[in-house]
Amino acid sequence: MSQSSTLFTVGTLLRHAQDAAAPVRVLVSGTWLDGVIVGADGLGVILDDGNGHQVLVRLDSIVAVSFSRAAIDGEPEPAEQDGGARAHWGAERQPIEAGPVGG
Repeated sequence: MSQSSTLFTVGTLLRHAQDAAAPVRVLVSGTWLDGVIVGADGLGVILDDGNGHQVLVRLDSIVAVSFSRAAIDGEPEPAEQDGGARAHWGAERQPIEAGPVGG
C-alpha cells in the first residue's frame, strides 16, 4: 500500500508570491521583514522594501511566511469587497500546496 503526503515549504509559498510579484512578510529571528521578492535561488531570497533597501534572507532562517491571498490571486482584498474581514474557515479555495511527496 502506498502513502503520500503534502509537504508545505517556505520555498513553495515564496515561489507563488514571487510569480505574482506579491509583497510578502517573512519571520526571521523574531523579526518580520517586508518586501517584494526580486531574486531567489535554492538558498535564499532577496526582498526589496520599495524604499531603496534590499535584504538577502537565507531560506533556512525563515520561520514563517505571510502574504495576501488576494494579491496572489489578483483579486481585491476581501475587506475591500464587502467592508469586513473574511473568515479563513469555509473558504472557497484550498491552501497552496507543494504536491505529493513519497510513493
